[in-house]
Amino acid sequence: MLPLVGDTLRGEVDLQEGRLNAQACRFRPMAAAEVVAYRPEQLRAYGFTTQVRHYRSLPVTLEENAAPQRYFLEVLADGPASLYFLRTASQREEYFVGLQNQPLAILRHGMVQRAAGATEFKTVMDTGYRNTLQAALADCPAVEKKLRTLPFQENALISVINTYNGKCRGQQSRNQSVAAVSHFTIGLVAGGALHTLTYDGFPFGNDFKQKNTSVGFALGPTVQYRSERLSQRISLVASLLYEPEKYEIGLDNINLAGAGARIQFDFAYLRLPLMVRYTYPRGKVVPIAEVGLTAAYAVKTDVSSGTVTNGQYTAYPGPVTDILTSASRSSQVGFGGGVGVGIRPAGGHAMALLLRAERTNGFVDGFGIGTATLHFYGLLAYDLTK
Repeated sequence: MLPLVGDTLRGEVDLQEGRLNAQACRFRPMAAAEVVAYRPEQLRAYGFTTQVRHYRSLPVTLEENAAPQRYFLEVLADGPASLYFLRTASQREEYFVGLQNQPLAILRHGMVQRAAGATEFKTVMDTGYRNTLQAALADCPAVEKKLRTLPFQENALISVINTYNGKCRGQQSRNQSVAAVSHFTIGLVAGGALHTLTYDGFPFGNDFKQKNTSVGFALGPTVQYRSERLSQRISLVASLLYEPEKYEIGLDNINLAGAGARIQFDFAYLRLPLMVRYTYPRGKVVPIAEVGLTAAYAVKTDVSSGTVTNGQYTAYPGPVTDILTSASRSSQVGFGGGVGVGIRPAGGHAMALLLRAERTNGFVDGFGIGTATLHFYGLLAYDLTK
């Protein structure tokens, strides 16, 4: 951290969400000390050594004819020409280019309305950022050709600034942030599953309702996506899990007609839970909470009906089996959530222990038949990538 006067102060800086990093620097000299929040008017700069991210206090103008306002801008490339990033309070992403001893210029972008006739308008991409870069880097022929088709992408903007500094000014960009803008991790998830089925109706009567459980496993790959530009704590997690499920529904009361009748369901699913995960990044062990939607596709749907006599099940193919087979869904949808803890050993692969619950709309869709399923999981996730 660089105060307005004096040398660099070293200690702990809180890595906050993007827009909060631009508004304040939360600093303490040691773990036991009190945290102090510094505003952009109180510091020259601050940064993180482990993630190589740097923020500099600079005044910028976000709207035309508005007064400049000072923010902590993230330094993406620094040298004779510099590139800065700001996430505003309204969650808008802005980029600025600046040359030494000159005010920063905003790189205008986004969709705008342009006249397409006397009374018609069309929506087009604002390429004003190219004109701004052209004016700022006009003394460098090496970047002129790039600017004509330059997309508004962070890596492309950084590349232009680095080209200008290296080829036209003979200097490499300094203090360049190398934190990943977006990050994918691929891993495996495995664990135990407890499935609870609530079944009512056909062929046991309208008042029939029974629960049955199935104990099994869940196994498959998982992918996690996180954009550090959007949030340090929120990620999107998708898994593809193979899960077998077996249920048996029937009557045991000898006083009822049809006593000993049974229906057996032997299913297997590919289940796709899509979860929004919140991770509180503190220390090596971090708490996790997640919520989302789930979909499943049946790769096996074996249905049989029969009777149990002296503990022995005998299947009898017939109309009951045919009706239930034709009414069985190939897909399910539902919702779920869970909690857990994550562990990231120093230099190692991250792991997470998760407890998750999901509810789906069941696997039978027919007149006079009702099913609903609850799924409970204890899962261990292991990242294959770092």
